[in-house]
Amino acid sequence: MTEEKAQQTNIDPLKPYKGRFATRDRLPEQGRSMDEIVAELALMAEEEDAKWKTGKVSGTFYHAGDRHREFLNRAFSFFSHINTIQFDLCPSMARFESEIIAMTAKMLNGEAARANGPSDTVCGTVTSGGSESIAMAMKVYRDHARAEKGITRPEVIMPRTAHPAFNKAGEYFRITIVPVPVGPPDYRVDPAAVASMITENTVAIVGSAGNYPYGLIDPIDALSDIARERGIGLHVDGCLGGFILPWVEKLGYSVPPFDFRLPGVTSISADTHKFGFTLKGTSVVLYRNPGLTGDAVDRLREQMIDAIPMRRMGRP
Repeated sequence: MTEEKAQQTNIDPLKPYKGRFATRDRLPEQGRSMDEIVAELALMAEEEDAKWKTGKVSGTFYHAGDRHREFLNRAFSFFSHINTIQFDLCPSMARFESEIIAMTAKMLNGEAARANGPSDTVCGTVTSGGSESIAMAMKVYRDHARAEKGITRPEVIMPRTAHPAFNKAGEYFRITIVPVPVGPPDYRVDPAAVASMITENTVAIVGSAGNYPYGLIDPIDALSDIARERGIGLHVDGCLGGFILPWVEKLGYSVPPFDFRLPGVTSISADTHKFGFTLKGTSVVLYRNPGLTGDAVDRLREQMIDAIPMRRMGRP
């Protein structure tokens, strides 16, 4: 149902089902039939799909065609019941994750990282979305700086145009987020302004490729130089552009450098569930080398095995 039609029929466009379907606030004494439930879901899906299929919705739906979506739904149906952390019982999950990470790393020129140093072997993880990818990267910088430099009051410098997930991560992990204003002439972050805000507590700086308000790519090459000179991390948020820019470049268009070809880039997030056209929600976060992430996962695994002997363990 379109918003115009909803208004004509006095239906709240934000709550179009109020009064049309029964509202339940407790488990029913008697369940409903599967056919009835599916019919209700199908009706809601049909009405909601009609909105974004007009082509007037931006940044919410990423659609590669009905045939592709049907394929994704079919593939997912084989594993919808799987506990993804139990790699021993479900080794397919380990295969899927490792291949996704490897392919994304290659797309973002992870091989160039190794050319800069033998310890630079890109690694990463699949997350539940761009916000988690950003949060995990911020936690990595916090923990690494604490372990290597003794920093206990970490700061991360980011453009005001960066994704709000950085602010969330700051609250979650007690990282002070230092925003850098942007403005005319091009609304990209000013590298000199970033450099001027670096302190002894700065653990990382942030650049977007591209950012959410304008779709612009920050001057990642200049930020890379700053990060290298000051010995701090540089996270590139490619949640929007990560799965577009490499292919735009392959088509022969000029794309500002933003990936692991730049020696100061130490992590990148890229959303598979946006222009990677996977099901919601998945994303990938990549790190320039395993040394950034430390041995936290291995230590947790050992603690769990020691505490629960003779128990089959998956990845924590």
